[in-house]
Amino acid sequence: MSAKVSKFMSSPSKVFYTAALTIIVIMLIGTGFDWQISQAIMDQNSWFGTIFQDFGLWPIPFIIILSSMVIINYAWRSKTMPWFVRCSMILGAFVLSGWQLWANYLKTTVYYALTLNDNIKKGLPVGQANSDGGNLHLSFLGNFAIWIIIYLVIFFLTQIWLSHKSDEQMDYLVKVAVVATLAAIVANDMNSAMKTYWGRWRPYELAGNHVNFTNWFQPNGANDHMSFPSGHTTAAAGIMLLPMFVDRANVKLQKITFWLGLAYCILMWASRVRVGAHFLTDATSGLWTVWFVFFIVLSITGMHLVEWKKDPILSDHNI
Repeated sequence: MSAKVSKFMSSPSKVFYTAALTIIVIMLIGTGFDWQISQAIMDQNSWFGTIFQDFGLWPIPFIIILSSMVIINYAWRSKTMPWFVRCSMILGAFVLSGWQLWANYLKTTVYYALTLNDNIKKGLPVGQANSDGGNLHLSFLGNFAIWIIIYLVIFFLTQIWLSHKSDEQMDYLVKVAVVATLAAIVANDMNSAMKTYWGRWRPYELAGNHVNFTNWFQPNGANDHMSFPSGHTTAAAGIMLLPMFVDRANVKLQKITFWLGLAYCILMWASRVRVGAHFLTDATSGLWTVWFVFFIVLSITGMHLVEWKKDPILSDHNI
């Protein structure tokens, strides 16, 4: 094998092709045995499944919030830009990040947490919840108090982190912020559209009755059932953008962030099948559809999650 071929088959290519092959195999297994696998391992009393269900939706909102914090810091530093441009950037980033924290994380998480408490009181399975149409909520003051505390903590911690960045590092991070936000929003919107159009029943909704079961490749149209693809694994997949925010010179930390992010995705994937909220193919599709969007966006922009090696051949692989 030539040195060029050897390099081609090193870390980036291995990760990409291994992941692609694994996903194809899992989808094939789920195509034939979705129902049987779900019936064998589903348990709505699983605390593993419940914890990830209730509190694990943070990655995509966090990526957009982190990107907004970068924009705020960049605009504050950029004294040469017109004041109205800087103000627009700062105001827009504040609004976007605040909305993401509430609408795409806290709103659902508060509902799940209240449902968990209600389930315990009523002696119901701890993981029994329906985010597609729940109505438990806190008062306005309760919601605002949680939101403002978390937002301020994120704001001050990120600004302290960004204050140590050089102007050159900020030039890179602002590009990451734009690309990561685009990738996250496109992936999230695509997932929402697919869930509505596919109309697949969730395992727990079927309650052991095979009559309304359909395979993942069979869209049913909008019918208020939203199992395919998994929104939780879609959100979890967003964490794979986090290595982009690590300094490009610190390849070791980029790799650590990458592998920890992948581990989180796998845990979320397993938890959704375990708690009976999704079939195997639902959970898997929530991951691969998002990663596919990320792959396209990064390929177009020429950016990388991890600078695996300082090598021109490897730098062509946008993963």
